[in-house]
Amino acid sequence: MKTMKQYALLLLLVCSINNVFAQKNTAADEQSIRDARTASNAAIAKQDIAGVAKYWMNDYVEISSDGSLISGKDAVMSDWEKMYKSDPKITFERQLQEISFNKKGDLALEKGILKYPSYNYEGLYTALWRKVDGVWLTQMENFVSLK
Repeated sequence: MKTMKQYALLLLLVCSINNVFAQKNTAADEQSIRDARTASNAAIAKQDIAGVAKYWMNDYVEISSDGSLISGKDAVMSDWEKMYKSDPKITFERQLQEISFNKKGDLALEKGILKYPSYNYEGLYTALWRKVDGVWLTQMENFVSLK
């Protein structure tokens, strides 16, 4: 079981990752992440949890807008099922603004705007992507509602 200290360190890594990352990406890598984000947003619009989760690693970590932390793909999927059951009209979308890659080219940090049209508020998000066997998957996402 991971401790909150470990999660805090992981969050610190994600927040500071741009300071150590250099742009060693290919257009194909960036397009793969952009395509995955577009498909993920389309799945969210249909409340297709499996369609979103196919872009998550098994050890995916989500820090939600309310500050709660959920670890593990199955646990996050279960939480999303509860979210859609408790609020069937909820809509949200991540609008990608920037992608940075590490020097090795196997990690990427996505930053963007999180919009909740159903609640008329928005915030920011970051996503840590990892290239696994040639496929880009999300390892962690952090959402912060600002208004």
